[in-house]
Parts: sequence; structure tokens; C-alpha cells
Amino acid sequence: MRKLIIIFALLLIFKNGFSQANNLLLEEIIEQIAEGNENELDYSELYEALYYFAENPINLNKTTKEELRDLYFLNAYQINKLLAHIDKNGKLLSYLELQTIAGFDVQTIQNLLPFISIKTKVNSKQLLANINQYIIIRNQFYLQEQKGYIPDEENKKHYLGNSHRTYFKYQLKNNYLQAGITAEKDAGENFLGPNQPYGFDFYSAHLQAKNIGKIKNVIIGDYQMNFGQGLTMQSGMSFGKSSEVINIQKSGNLIKAHTAAAENLFFRGVALQIKCDEHFEIIAFLSSHKVDANIVDTLENDELAFSSIQGTGMHRTESELLDKNVILQNHYGWHWNYNNKQLNLGLSYYKTQIDGDYQKKLYTYNQFDFNGNTNENLGLDYQYLYKNMNFFGEVAKSENGGISHVNGIMLGLDKTISASLLYRDYSKEYQSEYANAFAERSSQNEKGIYFGLEFTPHHKFKIKGYADHYDFPWLRFGVDAPTKGNDYLLQADYKINRATKMYVRYKSEIKEEQLAESLAISGKRKDNFRFHINYKEGDNWDFANRLETSSINLGNQQEMGYMLYQDVKYKPLFSKISFTSRYVLFNTPTYDSRIYAYENDVLYGYSIPAYYGKGSKIYLVAKCNIIRNLDFWLRIAHTTYTDRMVLKSGWDEIEGNKMTEIKLQLRYKF
Repeated sequence: MRKLIIIFALLLIFKNGFSQANNLLLEEIIEQIAEGNENELDYSELYEALYYFAENPINLNKTTKEELRDLYFLNAYQINKLLAHIDKNGKLLSYLELQTIAGFDVQTIQNLLPFISIKTKVNSKQLLANINQYIIIRNQFYLQEQKGYIPDEENKKHYLGNSHRTYFKYQLKNNYLQAGITAEKDAGENFLGPNQPYGFDFYSAHLQAKNIGKIKNVIIGDYQMNFGQGLTMQSGMSFGKSSEVINIQKSGNLIKAHTAAAENLFFRGVALQIKCDEHFEIIAFLSSHKVDANIVDTLENDELAFSSIQGTGMHRTESELLDKNVILQNHYGWHWNYNNKQLNLGLSYYKTQIDGDYQKKLYTYNQFDFNGNTNENLGLDYQYLYKNMNFFGEVAKSENGGISHVNGIMLGLDKTISASLLYRDYSKEYQSEYANAFAERSSQNEKGIYFGLEFTPHHKFKIKGYADHYDFPWLRFGVDAPTKGNDYLLQADYKINRATKMYVRYKSEIKEEQLAESLAISGKRKDNFRFHINYKEGDNWDFANRLETSSINLGNQQEMGYMLYQDVKYKPLFSKISFTSRYVLFNTPTYDSRIYAYENDVLYGYSIPAYYGKGSKIYLVAKCNIIRNLDFWLRIAHTTYTDRMVLKSGWDEIEGNKMTEIKLQLRYKF
């Protein structure tokens, strides 16, 4: 107990005294989340939420379930237990009370401290108080020339624009209001040219108000929606299987402003959340915006027939521009929610109408996919908290009759052991463009059972793991038969002392695949082993080392690769300049044995590349506080390959074996 109090005391000193220390911990949390998830996600939403709460801590004595959900590392069980504790015992008086709440171990509390405050007196609502505003301008490019930008014999370039990716963002935010504009031009896209008269290729904007009378949330512009377990609707960021083995329940906010530069899977229009009384809420939404699609024909009624909806957001060539914003998508629907201390019920409905005729090329494996121009989805979700058990699930039905369901439980067996169990059954007929439930592949054509266990025998030591068995009852792309697979993960974390911590991870995936030569079905096994250690030297220096190996076995294919890196971080507490650097060696024979690793980036940027082939990489991320409220960021990443003399492919091809990427960013806060 004494050691625990000392840990809290040290954390509070940093919390109240040094924002730089908070930034270090914040970066560690983001890295933990990103490293635990191998899915290629847009992490800018995560960055934005955590940095906002680092500068504007959540008052736990005034907070809501929706606000706590924005702290992505807190699961639904922890949130419910925290709010139940406050409701039963009254306002928190000390941070030390957190250790008495089920689900809150030392690591969780340590992660939470930079983003929270405890105030027993609550000020009256001030709609325009504590407004935070910032502008970000970012530019990204390669030093080496790519094939698509080199003039041909007729002095024409394949890409219409230059090789720079340019990003602009303005945001205003406090506890009640939020407004923002995001604009982006991808590399190769034109800017203020004949094909792009409005400057940037993509614009997004929103205006949001919260907790104004009966209006709990209203958004005009671009927004995301997340209902239940993501089976009916999950358009925002969503995590799947990860090293956080207990956090399997979806718990994102019902409606949320779309602030990222992602050009698909968002809504444009209006969404309204009304609190009817103490227990009932209703959400109504209407959306209409054009999306990219591959046009195949013009029908008699002047409607367009298209074969696929494009999600890349790339408009670099004349052919890509022909597909830009050609199909109008309309969505409308509602979500009803009942909530009390223990039980939460939700009922969702939405309809999709497409101003065109979806004529996807159908084969045996995808014959149950959506075709046509309308679809309806209905879903029922629940969550029930009973003592140390948290039950949750969702059942959903699409217009064609396809039914899917997912059910799970998270429980704290005692102070040291937590477990999770989830079963899913996603019909091959189920259709939902915005479904993103817990899955190995998708919310269609999958059955599986997942079990996770976490054991903390000592505040310095934690062991955790999961096992996931899944079946694909129908065919899938590249596999002409039903198949199955298994995933396993085992990780041990050990905190040697206040300055040094390490973990060891073993992950195994065994999935049936179809051999190209014989068309026979064979189990493909991929094993990853990782050793990682972090250590600090004084107040200014942080170091990290990682060794990860990857092995593949499929039929006659056997290969093994590795990645080794060294991180150095220099972040003095009161200096205007700080930097992070990494040197990486990697050697993986093919893309199959690739190894992913989170890389430090400019503020709100993210990079989780796949290392494959043979070579090395070095990068430097530097930050300079030029003047008060004005930051400058620079990232230089240089990769050298020793197994090839041509990099990338297609029109992005680079001649030679070296690739250098530059990122420049300015942020002004006011």
C-alpha cells in the first residue's frame, strides 16, 4: 500500500507541475493502443481526443458516460463501475479512491491521471468559457521522384498534381461547443487547377453543441455514428483483437463529429440526440452526400449503374476524377436508448438509398453481398451490469433477411484476475455498409468464440492472453471452400523499477488458405515473437529497444524474418526543442512475413508501416516551440533497401533503393 501511495504522489507531482511529463505519458498511452491493434486505423481521432483532455482534464465528479468513452483505453465495464461508485458513495475526494474501484489497476490509473481532475464544487454552465482553438498546416512529400510525376515524351505527367500531400485543419472546442474545418490534398491531386477550382480535393466541416437543455448532442455537417456493438452501425474508429485482451466491448459515443481526413464512411447532414427524461434518449439523423464509384453504364431513367464504391479518396488522374462524387447516398434513421444504473437497451434503424443502381460483379463467394439501391438495417443491443459481471450484445437484421448476433461477458473474478468471453455468429446473408463488429475479417460470413484472461499477481507484473477460434461457413475471396482458423496471444509485462519496464509477447495465427498450385486447402501459420524494453535516463532521456521475429508456414512455403530497433527520445522539461529518433534493421523475405511497428510522428499524425524485405530505416521527429502558442514539427524518415533497386509499384514507383519522406507541420493555438 505504501508503494502504491508513493507512485500516486509522484504522478500527482508531475500532473500538477510539468505538462511535458504529461505529454510523455500521453505518447506512451497512444503507442500502447496503436501497438495492441494491428488494424490499419485512422488514429487522428484518438490523438485529438487525448490531447484535448490532457489540456482540459475531465472532472470525474461531473463527467458522463459519453465523455469517458472518449478515453479509448477505458472499457465499458470500468466506466460503469466508476460512475456506480460515485453514485453510491458520493463525489470523489481523492485520486486514491480510484484504486478501490473494480477494474482499476495501477496501470489504468496511471494512464488516467493526466486526463482527469477532481473538483467537489461545480461551476455553473458557461457556454463560451474555456474555448480552445488551433490551426494546423501540414505538408508531406518524398525527396525521390516517382514515376507518375515524370513527364513522358509528350511532356505529360500521369498525375495531374504535384507530389505533396497537404493538410489544413481548424478546430474550436470546449465542453459544450465544437466547430471545425478539415481540408486535404493527397499526393498527385491538383490544387487550384482546372480540375480542382476549389483548392483542396477534400473538405469536411462540422458544428456541434452538447448538453443544452434537452438537447444532449446536435451536429450539423460531417459526423460519425456508433450503435451497440457495431453490428448495425460503427462508422467511427473501432478496435478489434489486441493485447488489451479484456477490452472487447464496443463503447464508442453514439454520435460524434467527423474530424479526420478520411474521405469515406462518414455521414453529412444533421444528427440530433435528445434526452427525453432520466432514462430515455432518442437519436434522429439525416445524411446526404456524394461518393466515388466505378460507373459502368447510364440507365434509361438517366440513373447511373456502378460496379463498386471507391473508398481510397484518390483523385490524381483523369480516370480517378471521372469516378469522383458521382453517386448520391442518402441515409436516415433513428436510435432509441434506455439507460439506468445497471441496464442499457438500444434499438436502431436506418435506411440507405442510393441514387443509382449497384451492379456488383457477383461470383459464387460474394453472391450474398448487397446489390441494388436500397437497404434497411434494424438492430437491438443491450448491456447489463450485475455485481462484477458485465453482459453485452447485439442482434441485427438487414433488408434481405440476413440476421447476425454477437454476445459477450466481461468479469472481474477478483482483484487480480479479469476475464472476457465473446461469441459471434454473422450470417453470410447479412448486409450493412457500416457494420464493424468484433471479428477476424468482417461482420459477414463468420462464426467465432473468443476468450481473454488477465492476471495481475503484483503491481509490477501482469500476464495476459487470448484464444480465438473462428469459422468462415461460406466461401471467401481466394478460397473456394468453407475454412476455419485460430488466433492465440500471450504477453507478460514487468515493471523492473520506476525507470524501466519490459514485456514479452507471443502471437500465433493459424488460418486455412487455398494453395495456388494445387487449389488444396492448407493451414497457414504465422508466429510472431516480440521482446520490448523501455528505460529512462534522468529526466530528459528515454530509450526503447525491440526485437521481433515473424515466421510463416504454408505448404512448401517456409520463411522467417526479424525486425530490430533502437529508440532515443530527448525531451527536457523546460526546453523549446525536443526530438525522437529510431534506427531499424529488418529482414523479412516476403510481404506475408511483414512486421508492423508504431512510429512516432508529428502531432496528430500517425504512422504504422509494415516492414518487409531487407534493409534499414532511420527517422527523426523534432519539435520546436518557436514562440508562445506556435509549434513547429519536422519528421524525416529515410529507408534503404538492400534486396531491390525499384521501390513501390505502378505510378508511385521510385527508381533506386532509397526513399526519404519529409513531413513539416505548424500548429498555432489561440
